[in-house]
Amino acid sequence: MAIRAFAERILFGTTWDDKLISLDHFEDRHPGPAIVTPESPGRPQELQLDVWHQREKIRFADVRKLHTEKDRGLVLHFFANHELLALELMALALLKFPYAPEKFRRGLVRTLLDEQEHVRLYRRRMKEIGVEFGEIPVSDFFWKAIAPMDCPMDFVARLSLTLEQANLDYSIHYSHSYQQMGDVRTADILRQIYRDEIGHVKHGLSWFNRWRDPNLSEWEAYKLVLSPPLTPARAKGIGYNRKGRRLAGLSSSFVEELELYSKSRGRCPTVFWFEPNCEAWAAHEGSTYTPAKQPRQLALDFAELPIFLCVPDDLVLVPRRPHTAFLRDLYRAGFSITEFVEYEHTSDLAKHAVSARRIQRLAPWGWSPESVRFLAPLMANLSTGKRRRLNDFWNDKIKALYSKSFSAKLMRHLLPGLTVGRDWLCGVEEIGKPCSDAVQVRRHVDHLLSEGVGEVIIKADFGAAGREQIYIRDGTMRSQQRGWIDGVLRQQGTVVVEPRLAKTFDLSIHVDVKDDGTTKLVGWTRFLTDGRGQFIGALVSRIWSGLSGADMSFIYGHGKYPRRLPDLFAELAEQVGRALFREGYSGPAGIDALVYRNVDALRLKPIVEINPRWTMGRVALALRHRVNSARSSVWVTLNRSYVEAAGFANFKEYHKFAADMAPVVIEDGLISRGQLFTTDPHKAEGFTTALVVADTLEQCAETLGPLGTKLAPAFG
Repeated sequence: MAIRAFAERILFGTTWDDKLISLDHFEDRHPGPAIVTPESPGRPQELQLDVWHQREKIRFADVRKLHTEKDRGLVLHFFANHELLALELMALALLKFPYAPEKFRRGLVRTLLDEQEHVRLYRRRMKEIGVEFGEIPVSDFFWKAIAPMDCPMDFVARLSLTLEQANLDYSIHYSHSYQQMGDVRTADILRQIYRDEIGHVKHGLSWFNRWRDPNLSEWEAYKLVLSPPLTPARAKGIGYNRKGRRLAGLSSSFVEELELYSKSRGRCPTVFWFEPNCEAWAAHEGSTYTPAKQPRQLALDFAELPIFLCVPDDLVLVPRRPHTAFLRDLYRAGFSITEFVEYEHTSDLAKHAVSARRIQRLAPWGWSPESVRFLAPLMANLSTGKRRRLNDFWNDKIKALYSKSFSAKLMRHLLPGLTVGRDWLCGVEEIGKPCSDAVQVRRHVDHLLSEGVGEVIIKADFGAAGREQIYIRDGTMRSQQRGWIDGVLRQQGTVVVEPRLAKTFDLSIHVDVKDDGTTKLVGWTRFLTDGRGQFIGALVSRIWSGLSGADMSFIYGHGKYPRRLPDLFAELAEQVGRALFREGYSGPAGIDALVYRNVDALRLKPIVEINPRWTMGRVALALRHRVNSARSSVWVTLNRSYVEAAGFANFKEYHKFAADMAPVVIEDGLISRGQLFTTDPHKAEGFTTALVVADTLEQCAETLGPLGTKLAPAFG
């Protein structure tokens, strides 16, 4: 039989005799003209693709757990349709590309014969189980995605390297599942199909590598040739069968990249972007501003940090994609790897391919004049009911939320209600006072000192992370400090003056303010700072490690209030969320709180400052679900000076030391010991972060090796 006649009968036929026509010998002397892609293949009535949107659907997710014997048959129904589609698409390729290389066409015919046999096996086994092929509607997705192929290379990329590669996972996974249930017949069928699929992927791969651009890697060429709605994510099934892919000839780098690859399969993604200088951009709005070297480096080194705030369908904008070795370590530790989208400059997002995608939500680290400018090209793509305006994200009210004066005023407003029945909260004198001129500053400093305060802090209204603040000791204000105050007042209009409290430990409460005005308390944690009050880490699990019995008694209270801090924080979260929403804000927010010693008693200052954005504490909270809760764990930021002082030339050298001395240990699916880098040490130049897990907090410090000596004082 001529290949053309064989392919036409399979593609356009409407009976099983057509679809499963036998072929012993074939010739290809007259391939004929190329055909135009039909709307759909011919099918028996019960399997026609155009009824997919008319009949009640059953999703694969509804039956894939094999809870009932009926489910066992319906899973095979899904697989049988994929095999039927595969043989129809192969027939289509033979008719669309009649002048493809003869060796390619002959190999495709042999593959098609295998697919026919797979359909026969599935039909027979389904009937034995009691399921008729066609009793549920069949999806047209792969026909719609693959049939428009423009050339043979398109075909092998879409069918062989995507649809059939995914079956390397499904077939071996379900052969094991059916074997465990005692269904040896079905398990044997799936093992046979698995062996055949290895050969099919190998056939497609060999031609793909002949046709692809030799200047691109196998992986880069594959990503480039696929077009929506297909992405490499469709080349993965349940589990990830590395061995089968290597047997099919895929390179080790391809296999590794695909394992880590993540992209939305249809859900509109949330777009994350790390730009940590929100307060500085707010303070300098309307004037020329360039972040200093250190904040710029922090933005580069921590660019991938939002990965821990994402779900797998989301994407993170980065100037440079993290190294594969780093992502592999995260993946093996149980973290999902989301999609990274690289951009070259913060001025070219309008030209980027991502600007054409529908988007669920924009999630910069925080809103600021810079994040609005950068993300503006994506705002028209938001899938919300009404298009959001730039002014919805950034205006004078949102700007004010970043200020220390807003936090102080809100604390002063809320404190009377919070203190009812809580004599362990701070008093009004411990709340910062906003001052708009140097005379007010001097007057309040003198007042605090006269009340017995030993040290006063003066904070810039838009300072962040312990930066931009000075300390007045013994009532002496040096000329340099007066100059700093005058400069901040000229630039920002306000400073906040407050007593420096005898800190015992810092806490952060994390909330999500919803678009409807409700507030969700996400959780709370304890964070660590250096002597200047700058963030250096947070406890992830066992957050009270290292605290005294008196500290623990204060946290949980006695008698009538056995959960004093948890109860207070639930109330505080609701009130702060309501206040933020009144000002037009919705999104994540952090509330920093402080436990301090006042004479011989512990007190709590419920609001030190409010951060209407993502925070490092929120990341620490997100890490918690991957850590064994019976262990102590701390998430730390490491700067280059720490690494060099410990005797390492750079972060890469320290990473190698840590991997050898404190490898990550996974027990029962959770991190039980070791040191896991959470930002890429291979590209970091100024900063990196690491999650450290051990039996005790002291052992966490030891796990950091020479760096632990530097950080141990902050661990308490």
